[in-house]
Amino acid sequence: MPIETIKKLNVEALDYNKIISKIDMLFKTKLFLLIFLFINLNLFSQNKEDKYIDQNGFRKINIVSKKDTISFLTTNADKKIIKPTILFLQGSLAKPLIFHDSTGASVTAFPFEIDEYLKKFNFIIIARHGIPIVGSYETDTEGYLDINGKVPIEFVKNDNLKYRTAQAKAVLNYLYKQKWVQKDSIFVIGHSEGYRVAAKLSENNRKIAKLVCMSANPFNRIAEYVLKSRIESLSTPSDSLLQKEIEQDIESFKNIPKNIELYKNDFETYNRMSYNNVLSFESMLKFKNPILITYGTEDIGSLNNDLLPFLLREKKLTMFVYPDLDHNYNKKEIDKNGKELESSYHWDSVFKDVQNWLLKKV
Repeated sequence: MPIETIKKLNVEALDYNKIISKIDMLFKTKLFLLIFLFINLNLFSQNKEDKYIDQNGFRKINIVSKKDTISFLTTNADKKIIKPTILFLQGSLAKPLIFHDSTGASVTAFPFEIDEYLKKFNFIIIARHGIPIVGSYETDTEGYLDINGKVPIEFVKNDNLKYRTAQAKAVLNYLYKQKWVQKDSIFVIGHSEGYRVAAKLSENNRKIAKLVCMSANPFNRIAEYVLKSRIESLSTPSDSLLQKEIEQDIESFKNIPKNIELYKNDFETYNRMSYNNVLSFESMLKFKNPILITYGTEDIGSLNNDLLPFLLREKKLTMFVYPDLDHNYNKKEIDKNGKELESSYHWDSVFKDVQNWLLKKV
């Protein structure tokens, strides 16, 4: 082969290597920039979360295991001060724990004001799995959606009674070991879906000093549907269709399989079954300490709580029933002309009654 041809081939090979080297360098540079951007976005997000957690007087604690990370917020600021502790279990929606608006102001998911009680209690609230702790007041108050406009799959997978109870139990066990928690005064309050979680958590649980279940049916969700249909039938000229609905609901309860774990990969079916194959009052029967039930008479699904004095005859049971208040302790207001006004909000007065009961020797 002529020398000139060999030189030409060597030059072409050298140029090719240079091109590959440049491409490789460009790729690495872009990759570095992407990683750098990702880290900085995470740091920004973390700093933003920390800002709002601190702004609302909380600190975040993570319980890390091989299979899960459970995050919760606590108002405890001084680990040397021992106080009674309230674990509040919220309802069903996929909501963050803190909401901020465009001005930088923020509020917590507690439905009642806690500031005036901070000297008496530590307050604990658990983050829903797969849902960020901090969300936007404008977009997330009805439930958080991801960038695709969907509820995060990690939330959907774990939106069942078994997981929520295990999550609450892990937090309860953690609290019981803390020096800043008064061990004989750990109180669990559950509202709406949290009622069911609190009841299930209480089974044979001696770490809970008092149990408060608010605004849900003492049986299960299906029993709520049956009660609502029956009440509706009283004002319906022909209630045959409602009777069929009731019969179908009862049949769906009877057909829940004994082993619902067979459906664990069908998340929606499993989640629904998890809340319906357990009767909350049966869980309460296994709890040895005082129980408080609260609900409003305008919350139709909660009216079966009237039966609890019969079902829990031997228990230390207290009932706070609020006439004219709904599921979230709102009251419809009407002026003298019969025009409907904005509903009045009574969560704070209800919680005042609750905290008085918690501190009272029963």
